[in-house]
Amino acid sequence: MTRFTLLLALGLALLVGSIATRAQFETPNRAFHSNTTFPLTGRHQVVACESCHLKGVFKGTPRTCYDCHWVRRQDDKFKTQLGTQCETCHRTTAWTAVRWDHGALTSMPLNGAHRTIGCESCHTNGRFTGVAVSCVNCHQKDYAATTAPNHAAAGFPTACEACHKPSDVGFSQARFDHNASFPLTGPHQTTQCASCHKNNVFKGTSSQCASCHQADYARAQEPNHAAAGFPTTCEQCHRPNAPTWRAPGSTSFTHATFPLVGLHTQQTCTSCHKNSQFAGTPRDCVGCHRPAYERTTTPNHASAGFPTTCESCHRPSDPGWRNSGGFNHNQFFPLVGQHTAQTCVSCHKNNVFKGTARDCVGCHRTNYERTSTPNHAQAGFPTTCENCHRPTDPTWGNGNFNHNQVFPLAGKHATAACAVCHVGGVFKGTARDCVGCHRTEYDRTTTPNHASAGFSTTCETCHRASDQTWRGVTFNHNSFFPLQGIHALQSCATCHKNNVYKGTARDCVGCHKSRYDATRSPNHVQSGFPTTCENCHRAGDTSWTQGRFSHTRFPLSGRHNVACVQCHTTNAPPAFNCLVCHTRGETDSEHRGRSGYRYDSAACYSCHPNGRG
Repeated sequence: MTRFTLLLALGLALLVGSIATRAQFETPNRAFHSNTTFPLTGRHQVVACESCHLKGVFKGTPRTCYDCHWVRRQDDKFKTQLGTQCETCHRTTAWTAVRWDHGALTSMPLNGAHRTIGCESCHTNGRFTGVAVSCVNCHQKDYAATTAPNHAAAGFPTACEACHKPSDVGFSQARFDHNASFPLTGPHQTTQCASCHKNNVFKGTSSQCASCHQADYARAQEPNHAAAGFPTTCEQCHRPNAPTWRAPGSTSFTHATFPLVGLHTQQTCTSCHKNSQFAGTPRDCVGCHRPAYERTTTPNHASAGFPTTCESCHRPSDPGWRNSGGFNHNQFFPLVGQHTAQTCVSCHKNNVFKGTARDCVGCHRTNYERTSTPNHAQAGFPTTCENCHRPTDPTWGNGNFNHNQVFPLAGKHATAACAVCHVGGVFKGTARDCVGCHRTEYDRTTTPNHASAGFSTTCETCHRASDQTWRGVTFNHNSFFPLQGIHALQSCATCHKNNVYKGTARDCVGCHKSRYDATRSPNHVQSGFPTTCENCHRAGDTSWTQGRFSHTRFPLSGRHNVACVQCHTTNAPPAFNCLVCHTRGETDSEHRGRSGYRYDSAACYSCHPNGRG
């Protein structure tokens, strides 16, 4: 091959390589834009960069639809009357790809005739803001012109939707439900509208019976409604569906204010309603039967202090006062056990019922004070006898005291004599915590010495009440410091020097500071490594050399996966700077034709966050 041929081939190769390199940079891949704060979607993917980055300026490029399509381009023919949040309705695929729900966004769904009319019918002069959504704002003229019936004269409300539905295609489709305001039943169904709505006036018509039937109320004589003080709420007795006031079954009066049972069903109305007087008639028993209450002697109700609520003992269904079976002693004091065999006077002295004690000690204070096994008063036992004695017990000696309610007896406590804890027969104030009785054992324990070790006096932390001896402890070291790896093989004295437990460090550096200071590969102190050893060393490791470090500050990938000493030339941590290794000349040549390129470490990292080329 001649020298000329060789030079020609070399030139062609350089030319082809230059073209290929230049083409690579002149045809940028826009995928990087997805990592910015403005991903490219829809039409934005195919428009020229210069459409947004005017005159090659990237900094400060608008990121909102409004800033680009209105501030810059004035694209909105409605001049932002519909808002400046373009993305609410428009998608990036095209301006015409609109998502607009008139009902959801304006509270005015387009139904019926509204669906076929032009937007300008409601939005006159291109006005969209402040347009009312109530029917009457558009249909006030229709309301005023209606004559069958005349809406305005009748006082009909302007809430058109009460009768007209938005889905109707015409006003004639209105439906009115008289039952919604006043149900038409019985004679009302055949009565002419004008009978109630005089002079075609609808507004203000009362729905109360008395407003139309006051005259019927005033002339009623059997009984005289006005004199008897009957209420004017006619519907309490008269049914709207009855054909007439007097027709059989036309009234539904029930003596609901006072049920008639027993002897009351046999009495005439005048027995209670003297002189046809109904208003103010008493509804409580004593209102009529006060004399019967006062003359009763077996027992004497007044002196015994019995309440005047007769129905507490006497039932309205009883045939007579003496046949009452309604008194239930259990409502006041249940009679069980020995109480069922006692006479009434045993508790109710001299026929006195009012003020009789209902608690045990009220009657049995003497029994409490003379009891000696054990002496209740001296022991400080409470006077709530029912804590130990049941009302069903045949005698006091059958008490059912449960020591577990005060202090559970388990292990050695279950076999100890009462006097061991209750010295001198004293029960009140006996300690309920372990150390209250076992302080001596705590103080004299030496393996380990509890006091000098600073062990807690809550003995139950390690000693169980069910243990037979003090040595059956259940101490769990993991609740303070888990023993794993090499720690599980050490003797206690390795960490607890001179039998000292209190204040023993629980973090790694508290014991291993000397190892941290002495480490040279790498030098932890000079490198500024944290003293939280567990970041790299696991408690389960059997050796310090098993530490693991994650180079999270700068990913080691591609050409950066090199030996540590290549970047860490000293023990001091190197500054994070791409320009230390990548020269200006090398970097500029690699980015020729790249718009927005800067020879700056932060700029490098923004495009190469993974350290890849």
